Amino acid sequence: MTDVAFVTGAAGGIGQAICASLTRAGFTVYGGDMSVTAERADGAVVLAPLDIRSAESVETAVAGAAKLGSISAVVNCAGIVRHTPLEDLSEADVASVWDVNVAGTARVCRAAVPHMPDGSAIVNIGSVTARSGRLRGASAYGASKAGVEALTRYLALELAPRIRVNAVVPGYINVPMSPSMRAVSGGEEELSAMVALGRLGETSEVADAVEYLLSPRSSYITGSSLLVDGGLLAW
Repeated sequence: MTDVAFVTGAAGGIGQAICASLTRAGFTVYGGDMSVTAERADGAVVLAPLDIRSAESVETAVAGAAKLGSISAVVNCAGIVRHTPLEDLSEADVASVWDVNVAGTARVCRAAVPHMPDGSAIVNIGSVTARSGRLRGASAYGASKAGVEALTRYLALELAPRIRVNAVVPGYINVPMSPSMRAVSGGEEELSAMVALGRLGETSEVADAVEYLLSPRSSYITGSSLLVDGGLLAW
C-alpha cells in the first residue's frame, strides 16, 4: 500500500521543503494549508484546504489523505506568530496562538491516528523560542511551542509502541518574515548574530531532520526533540 505523509502548513517555506524532502524519500505527500482554496496537484504533492482551528476541516483533509493510501507519517508544521508584549497583551492573540500551535497540533493527531498503521511516526515542529527568551514580545509564541514539545512527549507515551512521536525544534530559519516575526526578531542580521554558525538555517536542513525522524533510521527514537539551531542554544 502507498505510504502517505500528511503535512500541515504545507504551503509555507518550511512546509514546502518538508513536502519536497518526503516525496524524494518515497512518500505520497498530502499537504494542507489555509492558503489553499481547493484540492489540487502541485507536482508530486497534493495540496488541500486545511484550517487546523476547525475539527471539521481537519477531518476532511485527513480523509482526503487516507484516500491516497496508508497514512504512515504526519508532520504538524502549521503555526502562527503574534507580537505579544506584556504591556499591551491581546487576549485574542494569545488565544489564537494557542489554538493553532498547540490545540491544532492535537486536533490533527487525533484525526490522523486512527488511519495510521503500526510503525508509523509523527513529527511536530517546535521552536527555540520555547527554550530561550531572547525574542522581544514573543512570550505567547514561545509558551505555545513549549506546549508543542510537552504534547510530543505525552503523545509518545500514549501512542507507544505503535506510533513514534518526536519534535524537530528549528532555530532561526531563512524564510520570508511575517510582520509579527520581524517585530519580535529585529530582522535577519540580528538573528544571525545570535547563532554560533553565524547564519540562518535553510528550510532544507529542517526538512532533512524531519525526514530522518519519520524514517526507519530513527526507529528507536520517540518522545524526543531534535534541535536544528546552528548552535543558538549552545551559548
